[in-house]
Amino acid sequence: MKSTSTTLPLGKLLRFATVGIAVMVVFMGLNWLFGRSMGAQAAFLCAYPPALLLHFLLNKLWTFEDRGKVSGRQVREYIFMVGLTFAIQWGVFTALRAWSAWPGWAAAGLANVAQMAVSFALMQARVFAVKSGRG
Repeated sequence: MKSTSTTLPLGKLLRFATVGIAVMVVFMGLNWLFGRSMGAQAAFLCAYPPALLLHFLLNKLWTFEDRGKVSGRQVREYIFMVGLTFAIQWGVFTALRAWSAWPGWAAAGLANVAQMAVSFALMQARVFAVKSGRG
């Protein structure tokens, strides 16, 4: 991949933050929507998969400018990252629901912010890392 101004770390970080905010809004909106007909924990779990798919695609295509075919390695690395960041996000969400009067959608939003730093680091270093072709 050739270097462009949008592949610089600051550019990636700004794009990642923009994607994060967009996905967080979708995630919070889905939490609110699902929360109208189910409990907060169930709404959180139902909102998670569509938000995750949006997160992967926007980061792959826009943040990290990866236009190649989705590879098995990327999917494995992303699933690992999701497991780790889900544990962080679920823990923060559960704690906020237990120790505050925040509505589910707001607790979901703050929990999402809590896992963003770990998510960016892993996506940068592993999921969408450019592998140099030595040969």
